[in-house]
Formats: sequence, structure tokens, C-alpha cells
Amino acid sequence: MGTMEEAIITATLSRSAFLVVFLAVVLSQPRERYLRHWLGALVASALGSMLLQQFPDRGEASWALSGVTFSLFQASLACSWSGVRLFYSRRVSWKILTVLIGLAPLLYLLVASIEGGARHALTVLFLVSAMTSILTVWEILRPSRDRLFSPYVVAFAFGAYAVILLGSGLSVFVSTGAIQLKASGYVSMVADRIASILVYFGYIAMASERASNALRRMAETDQLTDLANRHGAQRALERLERKRDSSDTIGLLMGDIDHFKSINDTYGHDVGDAVIVDIAARLRRVMRPQDIAVRWGGEEFLILLPGARRGETLSIAERLRASIAAEPVKEGTAQVPVTLSLGTTEANGDSGSLSASIADADRALYRAKRQGRNRVCEAPHAPHDGNATTMHQTRDIGG
Repeated sequence: MGTMEEAIITATLSRSAFLVVFLAVVLSQPRERYLRHWLGALVASALGSMLLQQFPDRGEASWALSGVTFSLFQASLACSWSGVRLFYSRRVSWKILTVLIGLAPLLYLLVASIEGGARHALTVLFLVSAMTSILTVWEILRPSRDRLFSPYVVAFAFGAYAVILLGSGLSVFVSTGAIQLKASGYVSMVADRIASILVYFGYIAMASERASNALRRMAETDQLTDLANRHGAQRALERLERKRDSSDTIGLLMGDIDHFKSINDTYGHDVGDAVIVDIAARLRRVMRPQDIAVRWGGEEFLILLPGARRGETLSIAERLRASIAAEPVKEGTAQVPVTLSLGTTEANGDSGSLSASIADADRALYRAKRQGRNRVCEAPHAPHDGNATTMHQTRDIGG
């Protein structure tokens, strides 16, 4: 058995073995559609490798065998592309996916049917596959919400695929003799084996990293409101502490739903939960994109406002208070009047730790509670112009 046959058989066996391993990953995460697309990519690639064993040692492979084999590899690349798009929660057009899978064999058949067109047909196949590899690299390198590292390994592998395919296409195009793909493809086969290892293990790494991030987000997210919980807030505080310097300011709001125990006693805990969810939704509407909202306690909320000065912090707090007081929470037949008391402060490089500033905002909140609720109070030590304490007193809305 020659070296090339050994390389092909080894590649086929390694793909098949990895297919079994990857199938277990797919079955363990049945809701992840991108895994099914990658599974399809692996199946198509394994079939293509098996057909490659049927190529003659010398002379040309039939154009039909070549077309089916390399069309399977193109289908594998197309499914990899669609899987990457789904991984990043991007919509996959089935029309585009069908074109990517079917374009290569269609063009191959059209060009190969022309007398002497077999070489040009294979060149077309290689170029279409190289283009699909480049599309996959582009999908990975595009900005995304998740900051993951494993996809860059996959991007590198697909970049290598693109180079291999372009080089193979050029080699076939300029060839003047018979197209002895099985013999002349040894270098490409070795390169393919290296790249495929990166891609396949990259797929598992991407799935694992995504699952790990999802578990971390679950641990840092309040399940009722989808805001950060205290654990998530601690990580956000650590990030802000590392980034800020003496010139940076961070506005802090601490809010508490007024008479929340009375709401639970009067309407029941289900309505109480609905009130908390509604307050969280209104809170998001007044926040800026860079702000961080936290469910600090049962009915208590913390908002971090990076870069906000005193006037902006007070303005956001007042808008939030007013929006909640202006409209009761509707839950079933219940119309629940709700108000919010808030304490504010501003942290900068001279204010000490953010934890100390949160304690200041909390004291301001409880002063707002003592002074009648449904109001905003600023921490006495916060930077300001004029009096040491700023208080926005409002009429009670909804009783």
C-alpha cells in the first residue's frame, strides 16, 4: 500500500472517529442547531474522503467521480459556514445555503460537459470551495456579542483551507498532462489533515466555550428579571475598578420598591413577581447602552452609570422614578400602584472603592424612605454645587 493510500485511509478513519465523538456532543445539546449543521459538514467530509480512495493511482479519475467527491467537500464547507452563522445567532437563508451546496456540482457538470473541460471544471470546484472557506473566516472575524477565543483557531484552519484550495485549483488549471489528482494531491492531503484537526477540535472547543459562557451568565443573571445578580454585579464592579482612573466618574443609583411587602400581602406573590419584572423592564428603558443594572436584593435594584456626572445621574434617577409612579403595573385584572425610592451618588478616583460608594447610595436610599418615599435623595458627600443634600420631593401617585 502506497503512502497516498495510507494518508487517505488514515484521514477517512480519523474523520469517522471524530464523527462518532461529535455525534455524542450533538446528542448532549439537542437544541443547538449549529451543532447539527457541523455534524452534516463532518458526514459530507467523511463521505468525500471515502470516495477519494476510489481514485485511480495513475491517470485521470472519471469526471463523475471527481465531481461527486469534491462536491461533497464543498457541501461540508457550506454546512460549516451555516453552522458558524447559527453559532453567532445570525440568520441562515436556506436559499443561500442551497446555492452554496449546489453551485459547485452544477458548474462542474456544465463545464465538464464541454469537450476538454474536465480540468477547468475541477478548477471551478476548487475556486467555489475556496470562496466558501473565506466566507466562513469572515463570519468568525465579524464583531459579535460573545468574546470567544476558540473560533480564531477555526478561522485560521479555514484560512489554510482557502490557501490549499486556491493552490490546488491553480495547479490543476496550469497542468498540461493528465489530471492525476490522487497522486498529485499528496501535499494537499497532508495539509488538509492538519487543517481538519484544527477545525474539528475547534468545533468542540467552540461548543464547550459557548456552554461555559452560558453557565457563567446563568450564575451571574437573576432568573426572574434577566438583570445581573449580586455575583454578576461583583464581576462588573471588578471590571470597572480595573479600568477607571482618577478622572473617571461612575454614577450609582440604588432603588427600592415602596411598600413591597404590602403588595405581596394584598395581591399575592405572583403579582409581586410581576411588579419586579415590570420595574426591571422600565429600568432598561431609561438606561444607556453602557449602563449596568442589577437586582441587588428582593425588591432592591442597583444601577451603575459609567461616565455619568452628577446632573446626568440625578436626571436618570428622576426619569426612572417618574416613569414608575406615572403608570400602575397591570397583571391580570389587578392594577397595582407602584412607586420607587432612590438614592444616588457619584464615584470617582477620590471616592475610594465602588463598594464604599454603593454603601453611600444605600444610605441615601434609606433617607428617601424616611422622608416619605417616592423620591430621589443624593448622598450628602457627593460632589455638587450648593447644598450638601439634593432632594427631589414629589406628590404620591396612586395613593
